[in-house]
Amino acid sequence: MNNINNESDFENHIRQIIIPLLSFSESYKIFDFKKAVDILIARNGAKPKLFFIEIKYHKKSHGRLGFGHGGGKGFQPEVLKERIDYFEDNLRWILGHEDSEEYWFADNETIREYLNDDRVAEKYNGIKTNIFNKITPKSKKELILELNQWLKS
Repeated sequence: MNNINNESDFENHIRQIIIPLLSFSESYKIFDFKKAVDILIARNGAKPKLFFIEIKYHKKSHGRLGFGHGGGKGFQPEVLKERIDYFEDNLRWILGHEDSEEYWFADNETIREYLNDDRVAEKYNGIKTNIFNKITPKSKKELILELNQWLKS
């Protein structure tokens, strides 16, 4: 991950990890648009399903892992506030840190445990950076295994 300089680079890196995972079936499609989430994967066929992935990349110079946009609005804050079952099962977060070659793979409940001020607020929303010390990071191989299992669920 030496050539990652920002969240956009990290997202592209994650896409390159995911694309080969989808080659096992023509039923999967990864979308390029980013209206609601960073990565959207659709599974077609007998058991159709959508998978949502949020990507966050921490640079020490930024000092924070923000989400949503002004006024506490946006898809991410709303999903974290509302606890809709579909998104609890089908949305995951992949975090990266500029000082690490590892990945943090988390569900919404885990992200909620590390919210600034322990809640989604009206102004500033962010994930506490101590998440990197509190949850177990994954190697690239471990991330691939977890993603593969989740996408087949």
